Amino acid sequence: MTIFNQFDFTGINSTADVAFVLKKHGCSIALAKKLAKNNNDKNQIYFHHDVSVLNSVFDLTFDDRDASKSENKRRSSPGRTIPQAIFNNFYWVNLDEKLERVKQCKAITYHQYPETRLSGFQTEKGEMPRSLSIEYTKSDDLLPRYLFIGATSSGVAVAVMLVNPGTSFSDEFERLDFYQRSKICKYLIIDDGLESNTARLANLLSSRISDRSLKGCRLDQNGRTVPFNGTQVHGYTLEHACDIKSNSNHDGDIYGIELKCFSTKKLSLITTEADGGLYRENYAKFMTSYGYLSGQDYRLTGIHRANVKNSKTGLTLKIVCFPISRNSSEIVLRLYDPDIPFAKQMNAMSLVLEDEEGNTAASWSIEHLMNRWGAKHNEVVYVPATVTENEVPDEVRAGFLKRVKFGSEVLWCFRSTVEDLIKAIHAGIIFLDPAPKYSEVDSKRNKRRTQWRLNNIYRAAPTLYERSEIVYL
Repeated sequence: MTIFNQFDFTGINSTADVAFVLKKHGCSIALAKKLAKNNNDKNQIYFHHDVSVLNSVFDLTFDDRDASKSENKRRSSPGRTIPQAIFNNFYWVNLDEKLERVKQCKAITYHQYPETRLSGFQTEKGEMPRSLSIEYTKSDDLLPRYLFIGATSSGVAVAVMLVNPGTSFSDEFERLDFYQRSKICKYLIIDDGLESNTARLANLLSSRISDRSLKGCRLDQNGRTVPFNGTQVHGYTLEHACDIKSNSNHDGDIYGIELKCFSTKKLSLITTEADGGLYRENYAKFMTSYGYLSGQDYRLTGIHRANVKNSKTGLTLKIVCFPISRNSSEIVLRLYDPDIPFAKQMNAMSLVLEDEEGNTAASWSIEHLMNRWGAKHNEVVYVPATVTENEVPDEVRAGFLKRVKFGSEVLWCFRSTVEDLIKAIHAGIIFLDPAPKYSEVDSKRNKRRTQWRLNNIYRAAPTLYERSEIVYL
């Protein structure tokens, strides 16, 4: 008879029991799979076909593994990379409902199938559920097993391992919906009620900024209020009102939720430098080849939309990939097609700025983009503001030269995948609006700035997010 350990839940009778456990750790959703007989710690667990879907729920960091050398497996193509992602925070829940951190859980993508498989389930103490061991999966005592991985609003993964749950649970599990076109991965919505981070932030914004005019300021690293009069005064003032210190953290600003303040409908969505092409290999040559001389500096500006040549730079933004086709073994570089399933086009997908001779001036790999667009955009609040000159004499004398007026409405957006981002770029809703600068005589004048922008977040939100709504504070 198999003896289970502190990570094997054997007394679960309903999906509500699982939700109750995960809710205690701040999870708002859980992805789940009924495990196959050969799913164990040695064999990677096929969890979903699309890693970008996992990236939209969990906080992952992407890199590239070595190129695949297999020539025997189904649809394998030698020389193509097998990208992997690392869960930045992955925990097992033990029977005391406490968390134990996993050393390095990975999501490895095989584009040729396509499949994304999970591996690396041992905790920092070298432990894992007994029911995931090779010995158990090869034994005659093998019982039905279910893996639930909950996600917090900031993308922390909280896993619960179920062994032989009751009959009512099995029936409830079968009724759960499949997640994002998967045929094996299901999902469970966990209702946080009034204590959710969404409600906490809504209450905070209502009490701190709704229909208020505030002096332009920020919190320094020591928590002191100091004047701020630059172009980002509205954003810093919002963070100050929410007691957020100035930082460059890429995570959600507060409660795992990203705050974005804007004073015009045209706003910057993300800023991320190219990780390929001449821009990465030789920045000076990139600027002198495609930029223009303005005074003593080279500059490169102009809106670049997908598949439209920019007359100023001569560059065209393209989305390219090596799509997988079951009807052909030929691997050919092609333009992205929104009518083809995204998972079949992720192989070596990149955004490319190409010149008239077909040379790559700059490129952004899909892995690079997913590192910037993922769980951070599970939940985003867009806060409109108006900036004016400060007319309060005492504040002006103290150096507070700007005033920021907030209204009573915000745009609240939920869940976005990198596929949503790519589709919006392909449709021209999101465009590249660069503003780098290069000096041949003074390197201190150099500035690398690559912005992905949109003209109207209210019009773009239905394309970019699963759900968006106007919230009255």
